[in-house]
Amino acid sequence: MNPTFPDLLQCPLTGGDLHVTDDSHIAAVGGPAYPMIDGVTCFLPETLRVQGREGDASQSIRDFYQNDGWEVGEDGLYGDSRAFLDSRPLARKFEDHCIDRIGRHFAKGGKYILDAGSGPIPHKQLLPYSDAFEKRICVDLSVQGLRAARQKLGDRGIYLQADISRLPIRDNSVDAITCNHVLYQIPEQMQKDAFLELWRVLKPGGIAVIVYWWPTPSLPHRLGRVAKLMRTLTGMRGMPQNPDAAWPELYHHPHSPDWLKAQDFPFAYKLDAMRVINDAFIRDNLSDDWRGHSFLAGVKALQRFAPGFCGRTGQMPAIIVRKE
Repeated sequence: MNPTFPDLLQCPLTGGDLHVTDDSHIAAVGGPAYPMIDGVTCFLPETLRVQGREGDASQSIRDFYQNDGWEVGEDGLYGDSRAFLDSRPLARKFEDHCIDRIGRHFAKGGKYILDAGSGPIPHKQLLPYSDAFEKRICVDLSVQGLRAARQKLGDRGIYLQADISRLPIRDNSVDAITCNHVLYQIPEQMQKDAFLELWRVLKPGGIAVIVYWWPTPSLPHRLGRVAKLMRTLTGMRGMPQNPDAAWPELYHHPHSPDWLKAQDFPFAYKLDAMRVINDAFIRDNLSDDWRGHSFLAGVKALQRFAPGFCGRTGQMPAIIVRKE
């Protein structure tokens, strides 16, 4: 198998063709050479692979996911999941439902689906996104995450350590893109470039589904009132906070819907609902019994019947981009 995939990859600096130089490197003609280590092709300069850009506000993200974030603990959870997710069945079933629902956008299939910021593909419900495609291209800054993704996908994956704002991928070459909770974690001034870069590599007729995060959504606040009423009427309570929990302070800079609307993007988009409430809402408000499950059944119905409204006003929109 030719690791350069000549119909797919290019040098991220020169845009030139790549060729194999030896068993452990590929290179651009007249350009840099890139190491191939344990099935992962490293398209980042050595300094960026190790420490990131000087003054990079998102360095905390890099540090976390190069260390604890993708480490699996004795409980079988990634550090990321242990830090941010409610592990109760109530919350996990809701997340599984939401991930499965978004997967319908990838039913058409094709040759390549790009998983931009894949990490180790941390949730098993994300794996079927690539079932209808020949190859899943996993791109991430974390080699640790990519190696874990390779254990799950094997030869059905292509593994690239690369910067989303400068992808080593040719124009108009991937049939679909999934990008989950990534773009708002990169420096705010680079987010527009990342949107444009995903658009650049998407084929005409392709679809990109970008899961984002609104900073001040109104719908969770309204649903919080409903949860408060249920607490009054039924005695429902959330999960008590663990006083010993150490929540990592990680960089994120989600822009508002107005920022997205104001950009001079060369594409149109529509909003779908990934999740209108996050795990913190579930943890703080809902009990893992009939009361919490009834509340989430109503949330699922709202997302199903009013996806545009939920995408605009909920916590986690799915930004749907089609390249006509």
